[in-house]
This record gives sequence, C-alpha cells and structure tokens, in this order.
Amino acid sequence: MTDPTQPPSAWPQLPEEGMIDRILDIIAHEAHIDRAALVPDATMETLNIASIDMVSILFEVEDKFNIYIPMGDELAQTVYLRDLIKVLADQMQPGAIPAPKAD
Repeated sequence: MTDPTQPPSAWPQLPEEGMIDRILDIIAHEAHIDRAALVPDATMETLNIASIDMVSILFEVEDKFNIYIPMGDELAQTVYLRDLIKVLADQMQPGAIPAPKAD
C-alpha cells in the first residue's frame, strides 16, 4: 500500500496501455463521480465512494477484465484511489486467480 504520509502522484503500471482509463471510466460510472476527480491522490473518503458503489465497481471490473478480485485485507486497507488501482492491477498480472467460469 501507499505510504499514508506521502500521497501518491502517479498510477501504478498496468499490464496493458489504456487500461487505467477503462478502470477509471468504470469507477466514475459506478460511483457517479466526475471523471476529472479521479486522480491518484484522491482518497476513498474524499470521493465519497459508498460501500455499495465499491461492490458495483469491483463486479464491473471483474466482468470487463475477466478477473477475480478477492475481498481481502489488501482491498479493505485502500486509502488512496491509487491503492485501489494497484490492488486491481495485481489481479490482472499473469498468475493471478482467474475469474470463475459461468455455468
């Protein structure tokens, strides 16, 4: 996670170019937030992302990127938007847990 005494100034590296924009578009849509407000050093609190919106964001990211995002401590400890993106990016790396197949 990001050092809480130093707000992040850049997004983490993602596996594919343009992926950050796709994720930010999902966050803006699902949480009803102005896309311009989604910057690395924004906090979940300042963005007023409700827990129900976070669940919607995670479901949509899982669906769009065919990944599985475990609801663990790492996700619960996100402070900055960059932290959330980092958790998502980690699940997109080779060797991450794949999304369950639909029956």
